[in-house]
Amino acid sequence: MSNLVDLLKKKFSHDLHFPEKGTISVHNGYRLLFLFNLFLLLSSVLLMEPSHLLAEMQRILFSESHLVTDYIELTSVGTALFNSSLMTFIAIFICYHYRVPMTGGAVSAIFMVTGYGLFGKNLLNFIPIFLGVRLYSYLMNEPLKKFLLIALYGSSVSPVVSFFAFNHSLSPIFGLGMGYLIGIVIGFIMVPLALHFQSLFKRVSLYSAGFTSGMLCTMMAGICRMFGLQIDLRGIVSTEQQPELIILLVVFGLILCGYGVRMASKRHRLNLRAIWSHSGKIERDILRDTGVYNTMINMGLMTLLLAGYVLAIGAIMNGPVLGAIFCVIGFSACGAHVFNSLPLLLGVTLANALNIYAMNETVTVTAAIFAMMLCAITNAYGWKGGLIVGFVHTSMVLNIDVLHGGLNLYNNGFSGGLVAMMIIPLLDLSKQLRRKTAVGQVEDKLADHVSTSVDPALAQYNDHQSDQQQITDSSIRAQK
Repeated sequence: MSNLVDLLKKKFSHDLHFPEKGTISVHNGYRLLFLFNLFLLLSSVLLMEPSHLLAEMQRILFSESHLVTDYIELTSVGTALFNSSLMTFIAIFICYHYRVPMTGGAVSAIFMVTGYGLFGKNLLNFIPIFLGVRLYSYLMNEPLKKFLLIALYGSSVSPVVSFFAFNHSLSPIFGLGMGYLIGIVIGFIMVPLALHFQSLFKRVSLYSAGFTSGMLCTMMAGICRMFGLQIDLRGIVSTEQQPELIILLVVFGLILCGYGVRMASKRHRLNLRAIWSHSGKIERDILRDTGVYNTMINMGLMTLLLAGYVLAIGAIMNGPVLGAIFCVIGFSACGAHVFNSLPLLLGVTLANALNIYAMNETVTVTAAIFAMMLCAITNAYGWKGGLIVGFVHTSMVLNIDVLHGGLNLYNNGFSGGLVAMMIIPLLDLSKQLRRKTAVGQVEDKLADHVSTSVDPALAQYNDHQSDQQQITDSSIRAQK
């Protein structure tokens, strides 16, 4: 009996503690994610009015929800957080049910659902996308967990479902059926397109699904406009400062940092240098390479950095801004950290300071925050490359929403993919030219060094040969 108890203790301890190789166990990872969602749920309960919850949730579920529909402005802070918590719970439960491995990609996908649950994503417009991915896995005879993260990322096209389902120009039954059918089709074709587009920009953009969604929604918007169905950009954004959301972020960041430092120090695994030297590429996630507690510290630091940035420029903490911060917190488990994000943040801030838009407008603030998706460029091309890309990203993201009419929630992901595709070849060219110039300079120095060392030796050799010739001539004349 004691042997059985020891065996169960050993297995339970293995499930709840971080293995030596750096992969987090399924039980421990999902336990921490459920605790995060509990924190989010409790925050929503404290800030909501229970008597208004059902009516406000109905307003969220039946809204068109395309960019920008701030659920805080549409309803209230508590209800918006409740919707975000509900969507987060669904994402965690689905991943746990299908035993998706706990990696940085899984954490980022779940936090992406959390963020966009504040402005645009809800239960009704998420279901068809999931069903489309499920249909793809069934027809391809592949396990669903292989594509489940794409389903979570791909729910960025959720506004397409709501736009058709709850469009006032269409009859309710026809619109609902059309919206769900289109959502299932988009979810189905999302998988092969996402796998294909990911290689186009060398995986330096963490939001590869955003680029895929942008292409799909641009095509969908074009088809709608071709048949006279107008898609207008929305501007439902809260303009009142929400100090409780700032407090929520600061508390969450401090909890992550404090708990991560405590547990990492206790287990002698505190290694922030491993995080700050990380490549930032999506295939090398921080969670797998550095451990769960170091990752929590990194997520907490990014939370405090972005909350401080919003406070420093005097921006409004509304649904899109808070949602953007939650998304970047999730991608801090993949590759974003303070040092590869600061050049991008500075590049966007410089662009915002020079352009015609106010630096603290919601659209410019979210552009600055979402620029962290290109953090791998800073590692590959230095802080100058990050500065340039952040500047260019701003110019792109402020104009690209016209293409998809707001049907794509990952507007910054679409822009980031285009920027990566355009700028990376130019940065590679610059690096090649610098390398070629450096090689040429080295060759010139070597040639100068060789010539200066060979010339005296050659002169000495010629003098010696001349002396030998004179001696030979003298001996010949003496013999004669």
